[in-house]
Amino acid sequence: MKGRDSSALPPGTAGRLAGRFAGDPLRSMSVLKRWVRIVTYGAVCAEWPLYYVVLGYPVHNVVSSWVFGMLVATVAIEFAFAQGYKLRKQGIYPAMLAVELGASRDFKQACEAAVRLVAELLRADQVVLAFGEHHDGELTTMATHGISPEDVPLATPLPWCQRPVKRAMKERRVVVTPASEGRAWLPSSAGRSQIFYVPLLSLDRLVGLLILVGGRKAPDLKDNTLLTAIGLTMGLTLDNLHHAADLREVATHDELTRLSNRRYFFEQLEKQLTAARRSSRPLALLLMDVDSLKLVNDTYGHNVGDAALANLGKLLARRVRAEDIAARIGGDEFAVLMPDTDERRALAAAARLEKSLQTKPIYEAKGLTLNLGVSCGVAGYPWSGESTAQIVQRADADMYQVKAVRKGRAQAPAPGQVPD
Repeated sequence: MKGRDSSALPPGTAGRLAGRFAGDPLRSMSVLKRWVRIVTYGAVCAEWPLYYVVLGYPVHNVVSSWVFGMLVATVAIEFAFAQGYKLRKQGIYPAMLAVELGASRDFKQACEAAVRLVAELLRADQVVLAFGEHHDGELTTMATHGISPEDVPLATPLPWCQRPVKRAMKERRVVVTPASEGRAWLPSSAGRSQIFYVPLLSLDRLVGLLILVGGRKAPDLKDNTLLTAIGLTMGLTLDNLHHAADLREVATHDELTRLSNRRYFFEQLEKQLTAARRSSRPLALLLMDVDSLKLVNDTYGHNVGDAALANLGKLLARRVRAEDIAARIGGDEFAVLMPDTDERRALAAAARLEKSLQTKPIYEAKGLTLNLGVSCGVAGYPWSGESTAQIVQRADADMYQVKAVRKGRAQAPAPGQVPD
């Protein structure tokens, strides 16, 4: 490994991480290599006066001896330090990845950081990280580097290069193919590049795949031991992060609707209300009760009722803003927390949600079409009160007032239709 490319860590994230490892460990080896060269070449050159003046060798013998000595010294130094760099990288690069990924609590952010850092360290032209999110054996693209999103869309199964993908997954080892096999998604300038498929392992489980593309400017890609170590480190770290994300999901979200659960929602309500009082900005609360859900369960079964609730959760998730928090807080009760929203905008949002449910069936299957309505109560800060209890009580009262005036609550549903 000659020159600057192999004597120092690349800039960017890698350079920042080097500070956590007491400086750039590869640069320290470069300094050591420079001093070894000075001492060795100096010793070889010192033979000139010894051979010529002291021992009286002919000039041509001295020159040939010097050339041979310099050649041997150069080959020995370059080979020894090439192996030294290789071994050092096999220890340092996985450690740097572990530090960078371990510092992130968010799984998707960790995936994005991983592809950036791998691209920097290994000088790969393109990087794709795929992960088995649902433990069904299907890999989903989580992050890319150097590739257009149109070529490899995120959150989709790997649709290309199936043979090497399956081979790497089955054999659980690094698989290398010519770049021509990836021409469906590689740019035409790939030239003599190769594609490296690195399995990501968490102990004895395959959890993902790292796909790297590079050519002559990325010699480290040809080090299978380094790629295997990176695959082990990334696989274990990302699997732990994904598992932690699953635990947080279970702790804060409702299993049926995938919305926030009651405990998390009211914790956020308390925090958001405190922030609203501090900044003197409004905060709205929508409480919703599904009309006639008991009739649906009694008439069509709880499976249909659960499916209707799950579809309602999806509808709420699509209709609310990114900063809003939608939750299921009871069996058929839902809530939406809307920061920075005054009474007029909250009433308009409630009307839109009620209209969406009235105009679109909430359940369709096997000739059965169900429409469900919701009774929505609106309250908020500061117009409904200063405390959480006052705001919730006002929204609850408003919801039951709306529910009381809705017609047909006690009627049995006609086939295929549930009254509002």
